[in-house]
Amino acid sequence: MRKATAFFIIMVVICGSAFCAGKLSVTQENFYVIPSWWTTAYAFAKVENTGDKPIKINAGVLEIYDQNGDVITSNDYISDYASYLKPGEYTYVEINTGIDEINKPVGDYMMTLTGKSDNSSSCRRLPCETELKLNVGNSWLTYNYMYALVTNNTDAPLYGIKIVLALLDENDNIMYIADDDLYSNRALPPGSSIIFRENISSDFIDYFKTAGIEPSKIDAIAYVVE
Repeated sequence: MRKATAFFIIMVVICGSAFCAGKLSVTQENFYVIPSWWTTAYAFAKVENTGDKPIKINAGVLEIYDQNGDVITSNDYISDYASYLKPGEYTYVEINTGIDEINKPVGDYMMTLTGKSDNSSSCRRLPCETELKLNVGNSWLTYNYMYALVTNNTDAPLYGIKIVLALLDENDNIMYIADDDLYSNRALPPGSSIIFRENISSDFIDYFKTAGIEPSKIDAIAYVVE
């Protein structure tokens, strides 16, 4: 249940000139090693397009090192993110990988993300209201939920709505990330709303209690790829 010393790299791809660049910048990141039936390392980040052109997040890798600096394992599957970012837009990103921490304790990690300038598609962002509900249930069984009320504020049905939800502490540190979607064959009518609900993993809740970390709020990004 150790948090490694973080170091984070963002790779930026520009489209040929100083006036045509998309740039990814990390504005917040966090790393957890969560014990369970299979110990897993999680790297979370909030990244923003601080350039002046649209950019697409297209690849990433998480490398886990032992205390001698040798690679234990790696994973190149990124999840829980909005792939297309206009200038000034941000998204949350997660990469996780299983590790054998008992035999090789984690010493450090490196998460690398790459982006490229891309205006072939974009993510239309939708208004949403969030709510955090902790310890829902009874003395026998409780759940911890992240809610987001998403509204179609356009004049046409929207298909394939996606959402990324980030659990934050009072200082906006990322504690947990989840995503959900409305499937491509289902539409939200104009002016209508839908509630997304994601359960926070009990392994994370147990870790937070042990570490004395208090969940405080939810941030959510609801969008449709166009």
